[in-house]
Amino acid sequence: MLKENLCRVLSLFLCLALLGGCGGDSAPQGNSDEDITAAFEELLAADYEVYYLLFADGLPVDRAGERELDGALYYPVTSQRFPNREALKKRLEEVYAKEETVEALLAAPDAKGNPALAQRDGALWRSAACAVSALGYEVVEDSIRLTGRRSDLTATFSFQEEGLDGSLYETAMSISRTGAGWRLDAPRKDGERKLLREGSSQTSAYKEGTARRVAEDFLAAIHTGSAAQVAAVASGDCAAWEGVRITEARITGVTEELDSQGDYKVQVTVEDGKGFLPEGSQEYRLVVRCGQDMSWEAGQVIPFYFRPASERYYNWTGLETQSSPGNEAANSIEVFISLYGMQTFASPWELPPETVAEFSMVMVKPQGEDMVYTPQEFAAAVERSFGITGFDGRNTEFYSQEKEGYLLWGRGPNSPYVLIGMPQTAGNSCQTEVSFYGDPLCTQRLHTLRYTMGKNPDGSWHFVSAQEIQTTE
Repeated sequence: MLKENLCRVLSLFLCLALLGGCGGDSAPQGNSDEDITAAFEELLAADYEVYYLLFADGLPVDRAGERELDGALYYPVTSQRFPNREALKKRLEEVYAKEETVEALLAAPDAKGNPALAQRDGALWRSAACAVSALGYEVVEDSIRLTGRRSDLTATFSFQEEGLDGSLYETAMSISRTGAGWRLDAPRKDGERKLLREGSSQTSAYKEGTARRVAEDFLAAIHTGSAAQVAAVASGDCAAWEGVRITEARITGVTEELDSQGDYKVQVTVEDGKGFLPEGSQEYRLVVRCGQDMSWEAGQVIPFYFRPASERYYNWTGLETQSSPGNEAANSIEVFISLYGMQTFASPWELPPETVAEFSMVMVKPQGEDMVYTPQEFAAAVERSFGITGFDGRNTEFYSQEKEGYLLWGRGPNSPYVLIGMPQTAGNSCQTEVSFYGDPLCTQRLHTLRYTMGKNPDGSWHFVSAQEIQTTE
């Protein structure tokens, strides 16, 4: 659904690029319902162009001409259509009825609260800190309806929009006739929206009830004790399931259920858990969701978590628990593992210099707009993440002699199969046990590491050590 909407948005932008050279007031000015509706439709298209220009990087700039204006960085605009503020204002006046609307759009702030647009020496400049954002709503074709008129001065319309998540809205807008013709009373981004349907419908990539079906198929498969049956539903190596004896496995409650994911309470009785499932009768938690395992079609719904409800793991708690101050240490551990996998060390000095340098910068943002970490910022970041001083990162790939500082190169994290225990804190020390597995359902434990963290003066945590320990399932 998201990709589909983005494709439509890009197509519209291309159309706007082709039609954008047509300035002036071309909207029909007749008085019939059809003429007024046609005028409204053309104004909607013009409003989309305005949004593209102001909020979606539609104004071309010369980044090499960067200049500081009033304490903030700006790029000169190179658009031939809009070389200055007056030209852009004229275009907005062809779309909106109220002067205050035009001025508010021209004065819109950037991501740092500074004006997104500035004018110097008769030329237009755009902030270097502009946050590019999509409008987020797609007008449903053939849904525009004229809902009211007051003589020939105003008209109201309603139409349907789809959000990027597939939700459906009914949106109300109005236009007024000015001396120059019909104009919008407000931008579409500020339209009055009423939710008609939450989430996607027939355009969903998943059939209705997919998550429930996958959950029930998985429970039926583990009931057979056949690894082959489990492998037909689950991902990864399922050999551990061979010979498991489960006499009861039924869904008794639902925490969340969508077409693409589900979180279920399951009553399970295990007679032989083959060392990875505790025996006896108790409640389990089963989570199914979209998988990205290379052996499965991207986006297929598969079981990802199946453990007794009495067990709690940081990476399987809710966002509210994960973001609480008491769990910041576990968050750092999770980020570290996603970037470097299983690394043991008795002291941070044993870690590769590249690891220390990169992770320290990942956890702290630089102050400068150029995203360069000064040597002082870098040293403070290393001390904050690893509790060490005197670390020299100039021999790592992240140091730039030209910039006289450090640059963080972007790369994506990995998703190792782990269960991260809840952090255990005592004074200024925190320990967290993490088990690494060879399969998504965590049946084949490979190693368990105990991460020790120390508390910083600001309340954050730094790594002290990560040591392998011996445990029993």
